[in-house]
Parts: sequence; structure tokens; C-alpha cells
Amino acid sequence: MRAAVLHAPGRLTLQTRPRPEPKAGEVLVAIRRAGICGSDLHFFDGSSPMPLPQILGHELAGEIVALGDGVTTPCVGDRVVIEPGIPCGKCFPCRRGKYNCCEHIDMIGVLRAGGFADFVTVPAAYAHPMPARMTYEQGALVEPFSIGAQMIHRAEPRDGDTLVLIGLGPIGLTALILLKAWHPSVRVIGLDLVPERITQAKAFGCDLAIDPTEQDAVKTVMELTNSEGAAIVIECAGSPSTIGQTVHLVASGGRIVIAGVTYKDVSFPGRVLTKKEVEIHGTRNNAGHFPRCMEFLASHPDIARRFISAKMPFEKIAEAIQWAKDKPNEVIKIVLEIS
Repeated sequence: MRAAVLHAPGRLTLQTRPRPEPKAGEVLVAIRRAGICGSDLHFFDGSSPMPLPQILGHELAGEIVALGDGVTTPCVGDRVVIEPGIPCGKCFPCRRGKYNCCEHIDMIGVLRAGGFADFVTVPAAYAHPMPARMTYEQGALVEPFSIGAQMIHRAEPRDGDTLVLIGLGPIGLTALILLKAWHPSVRVIGLDLVPERITQAKAFGCDLAIDPTEQDAVKTVMELTNSEGAAIVIECAGSPSTIGQTVHLVASGGRIVIAGVTYKDVSFPGRVLTKKEVEIHGTRNNAGHFPRCMEFLASHPDIARRFISAKMPFEKIAEAIQWAKDKPNEVIKIVLEIS
């Protein structure tokens, strides 16, 4: 099979490798479409270290072509979306139903071979049959939308809340889109430094989107909330400065959800944190949101069409990754057409 192998930061080659065989309890999936994630860009440039060499790719949709021993469902020929986070099922978070936080999680495209290839093996339980009306392009969007769904789950918005969304890149947009669909009365204020992302957010229903270098974000939020602050702040930028700013944007008794990833220390003013009795929640991967996101995307084909910036042939994967990395103002999501 063909496989795009990352050997070292910045060095990715298309190789011929043996087709994997499904083990007991696994299925073999022929990958049809694969999305390029922001984390793939960080793996590619080395800013997010991972074991190398490795086949990346975890936003995947395809067709089952073989079954391992003991698998009765799904079946050969089923069109499926792959859930890439495979938990151990035994550790503390798994026992609590938070398998997205599994201490021993086996991530397709990170710790085990991913889907930037013709075929990938996956445990049968994590190959979700697609609705009949869903396209492979829509299927490749389910994983990032499940991240947005997990963020909303952690935020617990209520009718009429004001929510500040920091970072309007692809993952921030998934949260915005699902918020406006599932909680239409929630007012969303978006913050980003890229003008095109601000425009995109407005097109997807953001009530107000601003560049915080041009307009004071805290002052604006206070003016719009009668000086109370936002009920919820979701941080998707992954910058220590924006994470630290969340406590100044949130209302007393409000909730902060941190989705952005940074390897640096983050500080909060302790007195403000205590005075406001702020709830700070992390959010990671997804726990149980694939079915709802599959149904949402299958029911809203227009969302997928607008979310996908380009579809590119598998052979141009290096070009696609470089474009997504260099031009965040042009790219929301690139989907690779693998077969």
C-alpha cells in the first residue's frame, strides 16, 4: 500500500509498505478521505514531539475490506468513520466514563499507524458505520467536530448565556458551528488575530468577532454584559497569554474551558481566581460524541462544503500540509482524496 511516512520534522515521504492485516477484534479499512488536522502540522514541524517514523492521519473515513477474528459487526463493505482514540478501558478515567482521558490511550496517527495511507487497522468498536446519506468528505470532518462537541459538553451553556470563544481556527469553528446549531440563544463573541478567520466566524453565525489587538476584548465583553463578564470562556488558541486572559473575561461564578494546547506554564492572578470562584475545565478529544456529530454533518451538507477549503489528491500530501501550515488565512480544512 501507499503510506505517507514522517521520518523527521519536515521530512515526509510517500512510500510503499505492506498492507496491514487486522488482528482479532479489528477491521481493515480502505481509507477514502482523510482530513489534515492542526496537530498534524505540529507533528510535521516538530513543535509537538511524537515517536518517529510514523504514519500520521486521524480524521478518517473509508470502507471496511476485511475483518479480524471474532468480528461480526461492522461488516465488509460498510462505510465507516474512524474514532482514533483507543482507550485501555481499565484506568481511572476509563472506569469513570472519561475514556478520552485514558492514561494509556492508543491514538491512531500518533502512537500507532494512521490513515495517511491506503489502509489502516482499527478496533471494530471504533469504526462507526456512516449514515447512508453521508459522504466520505463529511465523514472526514466528524473527528474535529467531535472535539468541538466535547468542548460544548464541558462548557454546559445555558439559554441566553454570553460565551467568549478565543481562537477561530478550525477547532474553534467547530465549537461555534455546533453552539449555534444546538444552543441558538447563546451569544458568541469570537476573538482572533487573523482577519480571514474573523470573516469566516461571522459567516458561520458568530454574533461578534473582533481582533483583540484592534479592539479591547475585556472592555468590549464588559460593555456587552452590563459589566458582568461572559458566563463561559472557551480558549482554543493555546497561548499562555490568552489562557491567562480568560479569568479577566469570565463572570464571577462563570466557567472557563481550556481547549488550546501549550507546553509552557500558564499563570492566573490568584486573587481574581478566588474572588470570582471560577470553574476551570480542561477538554480533550471526545467521549461519546461521534454519533451525534455524524448525524449533524450528514444533515448539514452545506456545513461540510463551506468548511472544506480544498480537496487534494493523496500524492500532494506534502504540498497540502505545507499550504495548511503557511496559510492559516486561506485554509480551514484540507481533505485528502486517497482512493
